[in-house]
Amino acid sequence: MDIFDVAKGCGVSKSTVSRVLNNHPYVSENTRKKILEYIKKNNYTPNNIATYFRNKTTKSIAISIPYIDHPFFSRLSSEISRNFSTYGYKALIHQTFCSPIMEEEILLSLKRNEIDAVILCSVENEYTVIEEYLHYGIIISSNDAYLNENISNFHFDETEIGYKATNYLIKKNIKHIGICLDNPFNSGQQMRLYGYKKALKEHGITHNEKLLFTSAFSIIDGIKIANKIKGNNIEIEGLFTGNDHVSAGIQKILKNEIITIGTDNHDICQITNPKLNSISLPISVMAQDICLHVIKCLNENSVIIVNKTYSTTIVENKECAS
Repeated sequence: MDIFDVAKGCGVSKSTVSRVLNNHPYVSENTRKKILEYIKKNNYTPNNIATYFRNKTTKSIAISIPYIDHPFFSRLSSEISRNFSTYGYKALIHQTFCSPIMEEEILLSLKRNEIDAVILCSVENEYTVIEEYLHYGIIISSNDAYLNENISNFHFDETEIGYKATNYLIKKNIKHIGICLDNPFNSGQQMRLYGYKKALKEHGITHNEKLLFTSAFSIIDGIKIANKIKGNNIEIEGLFTGNDHVSAGIQKILKNEIITIGTDNHDICQITNPKLNSISLPISVMAQDICLHVIKCLNENSVIIVNKTYSTTIVENKECAS
């Protein structure tokens, strides 16, 4: 008998059995009692499951990102990998290209005992899909608005980022403010858009759909957006670009005609003229926390749920200071 038989015999999911055996709090008392009674009746002890988890150590961690050439995800995956290598773990970086199918292939690696944990830096699947893999190992959500009580989440407040960036521009007495999103269907990007609209509304500024730009990932994308603004004579004074590379591309074309603010406070902010405004994210701190949390869970053979939000700060170039 194994965990699958227990789940089938009790009429519950395998992840529910796993949560009971790991003394996870998010299981009803009736379900918990039913599972434990079934285990006792069939002489199946939780120690069997603990052995199952201990024997599946591979010292390999999968990091799932949408695109490796995206400035933010490139840095995040690099920082996470570096931290795990310090503790003797091998990090395997997988690109999903925003595909739920490709993300599930990574989760299948957890099921096949090829890895010990998966860090989802941008969640593509619904929770119902991911839930089926929870009992095979550790699954972490990082930098995504993907909130569920059964999955640890390390993230930035994306709504606050959108709100903070927009307010920064409003304080410059700017009225025509735009926003750039990379993947507009991503929950984190939607939260940024919400924060942007919230700030506009609080100051009596109407959102103009013409000032919403998508597919903004790179310097080249920033150049394309700037050319669109210039070619169509779009009235715009300020722009929350979403990332510093997009800001650099826009600045190359529009120069000082527009004030931008990005995120990540990337090194590129220091080499442009003028320097770029940005919202600094404590990526290295978050990466270290993720690493230590995963290792703690693996060492203790337990599921420890953490929901941690990191604060951000605005880094302003002196030319734009008021």
